[in-house]
Amino acid sequence: MNAPHNARNPGDLDLDFGDAGLAPFPPGMFDGQSKLLSDGRILSACTDNTTPTLTMVRHLQNGTLDASFGEQGVTRIDMPDSQMAAYARMEVQPDDSALVYGPIGRSGSHHSFVCKVLPDGTIDSAFGVAGFCILDFGHQSELVSEIVRLDDGKVMALVSGPGADGLEDVYLVRLVNGHLDPSFGDNGEGYVRVSRLVTLHFAVTASGGYVMTPRTDFSTATFRQYLPDGSLDRSFGENGQVTVPLPSPTGDARFNQVSVQPDGKILAVGYANVGTGNHTLTIRLNPDGSTDSTFNGGEPKIMVFQGHQSRNENAVYLPDGRIVAAGDILDRPGDICLMRLQPNGNLDASFGSNGLVISNPGGDDRCQGLQVQSDGKILVCGLRVMESSPDRMYLARYLG
Repeated sequence: MNAPHNARNPGDLDLDFGDAGLAPFPPGMFDGQSKLLSDGRILSACTDNTTPTLTMVRHLQNGTLDASFGEQGVTRIDMPDSQMAAYARMEVQPDDSALVYGPIGRSGSHHSFVCKVLPDGTIDSAFGVAGFCILDFGHQSELVSEIVRLDDGKVMALVSGPGADGLEDVYLVRLVNGHLDPSFGDNGEGYVRVSRLVTLHFAVTASGGYVMTPRTDFSTATFRQYLPDGSLDRSFGENGQVTVPLPSPTGDARFNQVSVQPDGKILAVGYANVGTGNHTLTIRLNPDGSTDSTFNGGEPKIMVFQGHQSRNENAVYLPDGRIVAAGDILDRPGDICLMRLQPNGNLDASFGSNGLVISNPGGDDRCQGLQVQSDGKILVCGLRVMESSPDRMYLARYLG
């Protein structure tokens, strides 16, 4: 029997979510990120590009605003010293509180903030100073690019800023309840400088160390691994570093996310320029840094996405071993891309068009977050760039 003409398939927008697949946001919600809560509701942290506030928005499982949260689904938190936050990123904790972070500042310089938001959307005043930790290591500008909650409840942050010699200073920073951890780093400073190369992404390894993806030269993809104390893990790869050659000619290669699977394998996604423009890049390594021969034959997976230039921004490892990745179509502004891979790296032909989806949820959209629900449905969030009005957040759901 043929399927009805309006049947929805894996990779299609979920029309039962929000308004035709898109969750509504109140006006003024700018650059932010959405994450799943333990009960399936969705929490978003957003900045307001007109006022020095952090806005938290909660949606129900069906994509409608949760009227039981704050004022009709929205709470607002004043930023310290009335400073503007450029954007907000977030990690949800096991108790459904959230660690929210991003750049804060004015007049061309910025530092970084980390704050803790309680499950009811209010600031946790016991965290840091009045709920905020401001990270300032003396550079003109500093960026906290990612944070991770450790098993003991402490928080590790990756922070970088331009050094006096023009190279990057990259730090691992450990926090205890919003303060620098005196048991970490030299002389109780709470931080360790780990690199002079631009490094924006890291993940906690199965052994409690940290794997990072610094930017080195244009012909390789590079990984470095560090021990829990921030020193280089020389048992990883060759003296702590792995370089994966890319096909020639390669003009650039960058990772936008690195993660560690439950089996300890390292998964990284981004893009590579291999002479025909930028295309999605996916690499998987074994825990010791050797290439994983069970994924794409041990080779980097670089794909021309239905003839378009593209990049992967995020990836999620599914319980059955498949991988969902999301990113942007670069030569068609506004379109996002999704792909689902089999455990061996082959495209999953049951998803979209032979494993690939190009979607325009409704504007000039940029992917900034990806999560997969327990039922396999896919949440994508990001920034919608507007021509005649302020940019705003979007949250879309796709069938899995």
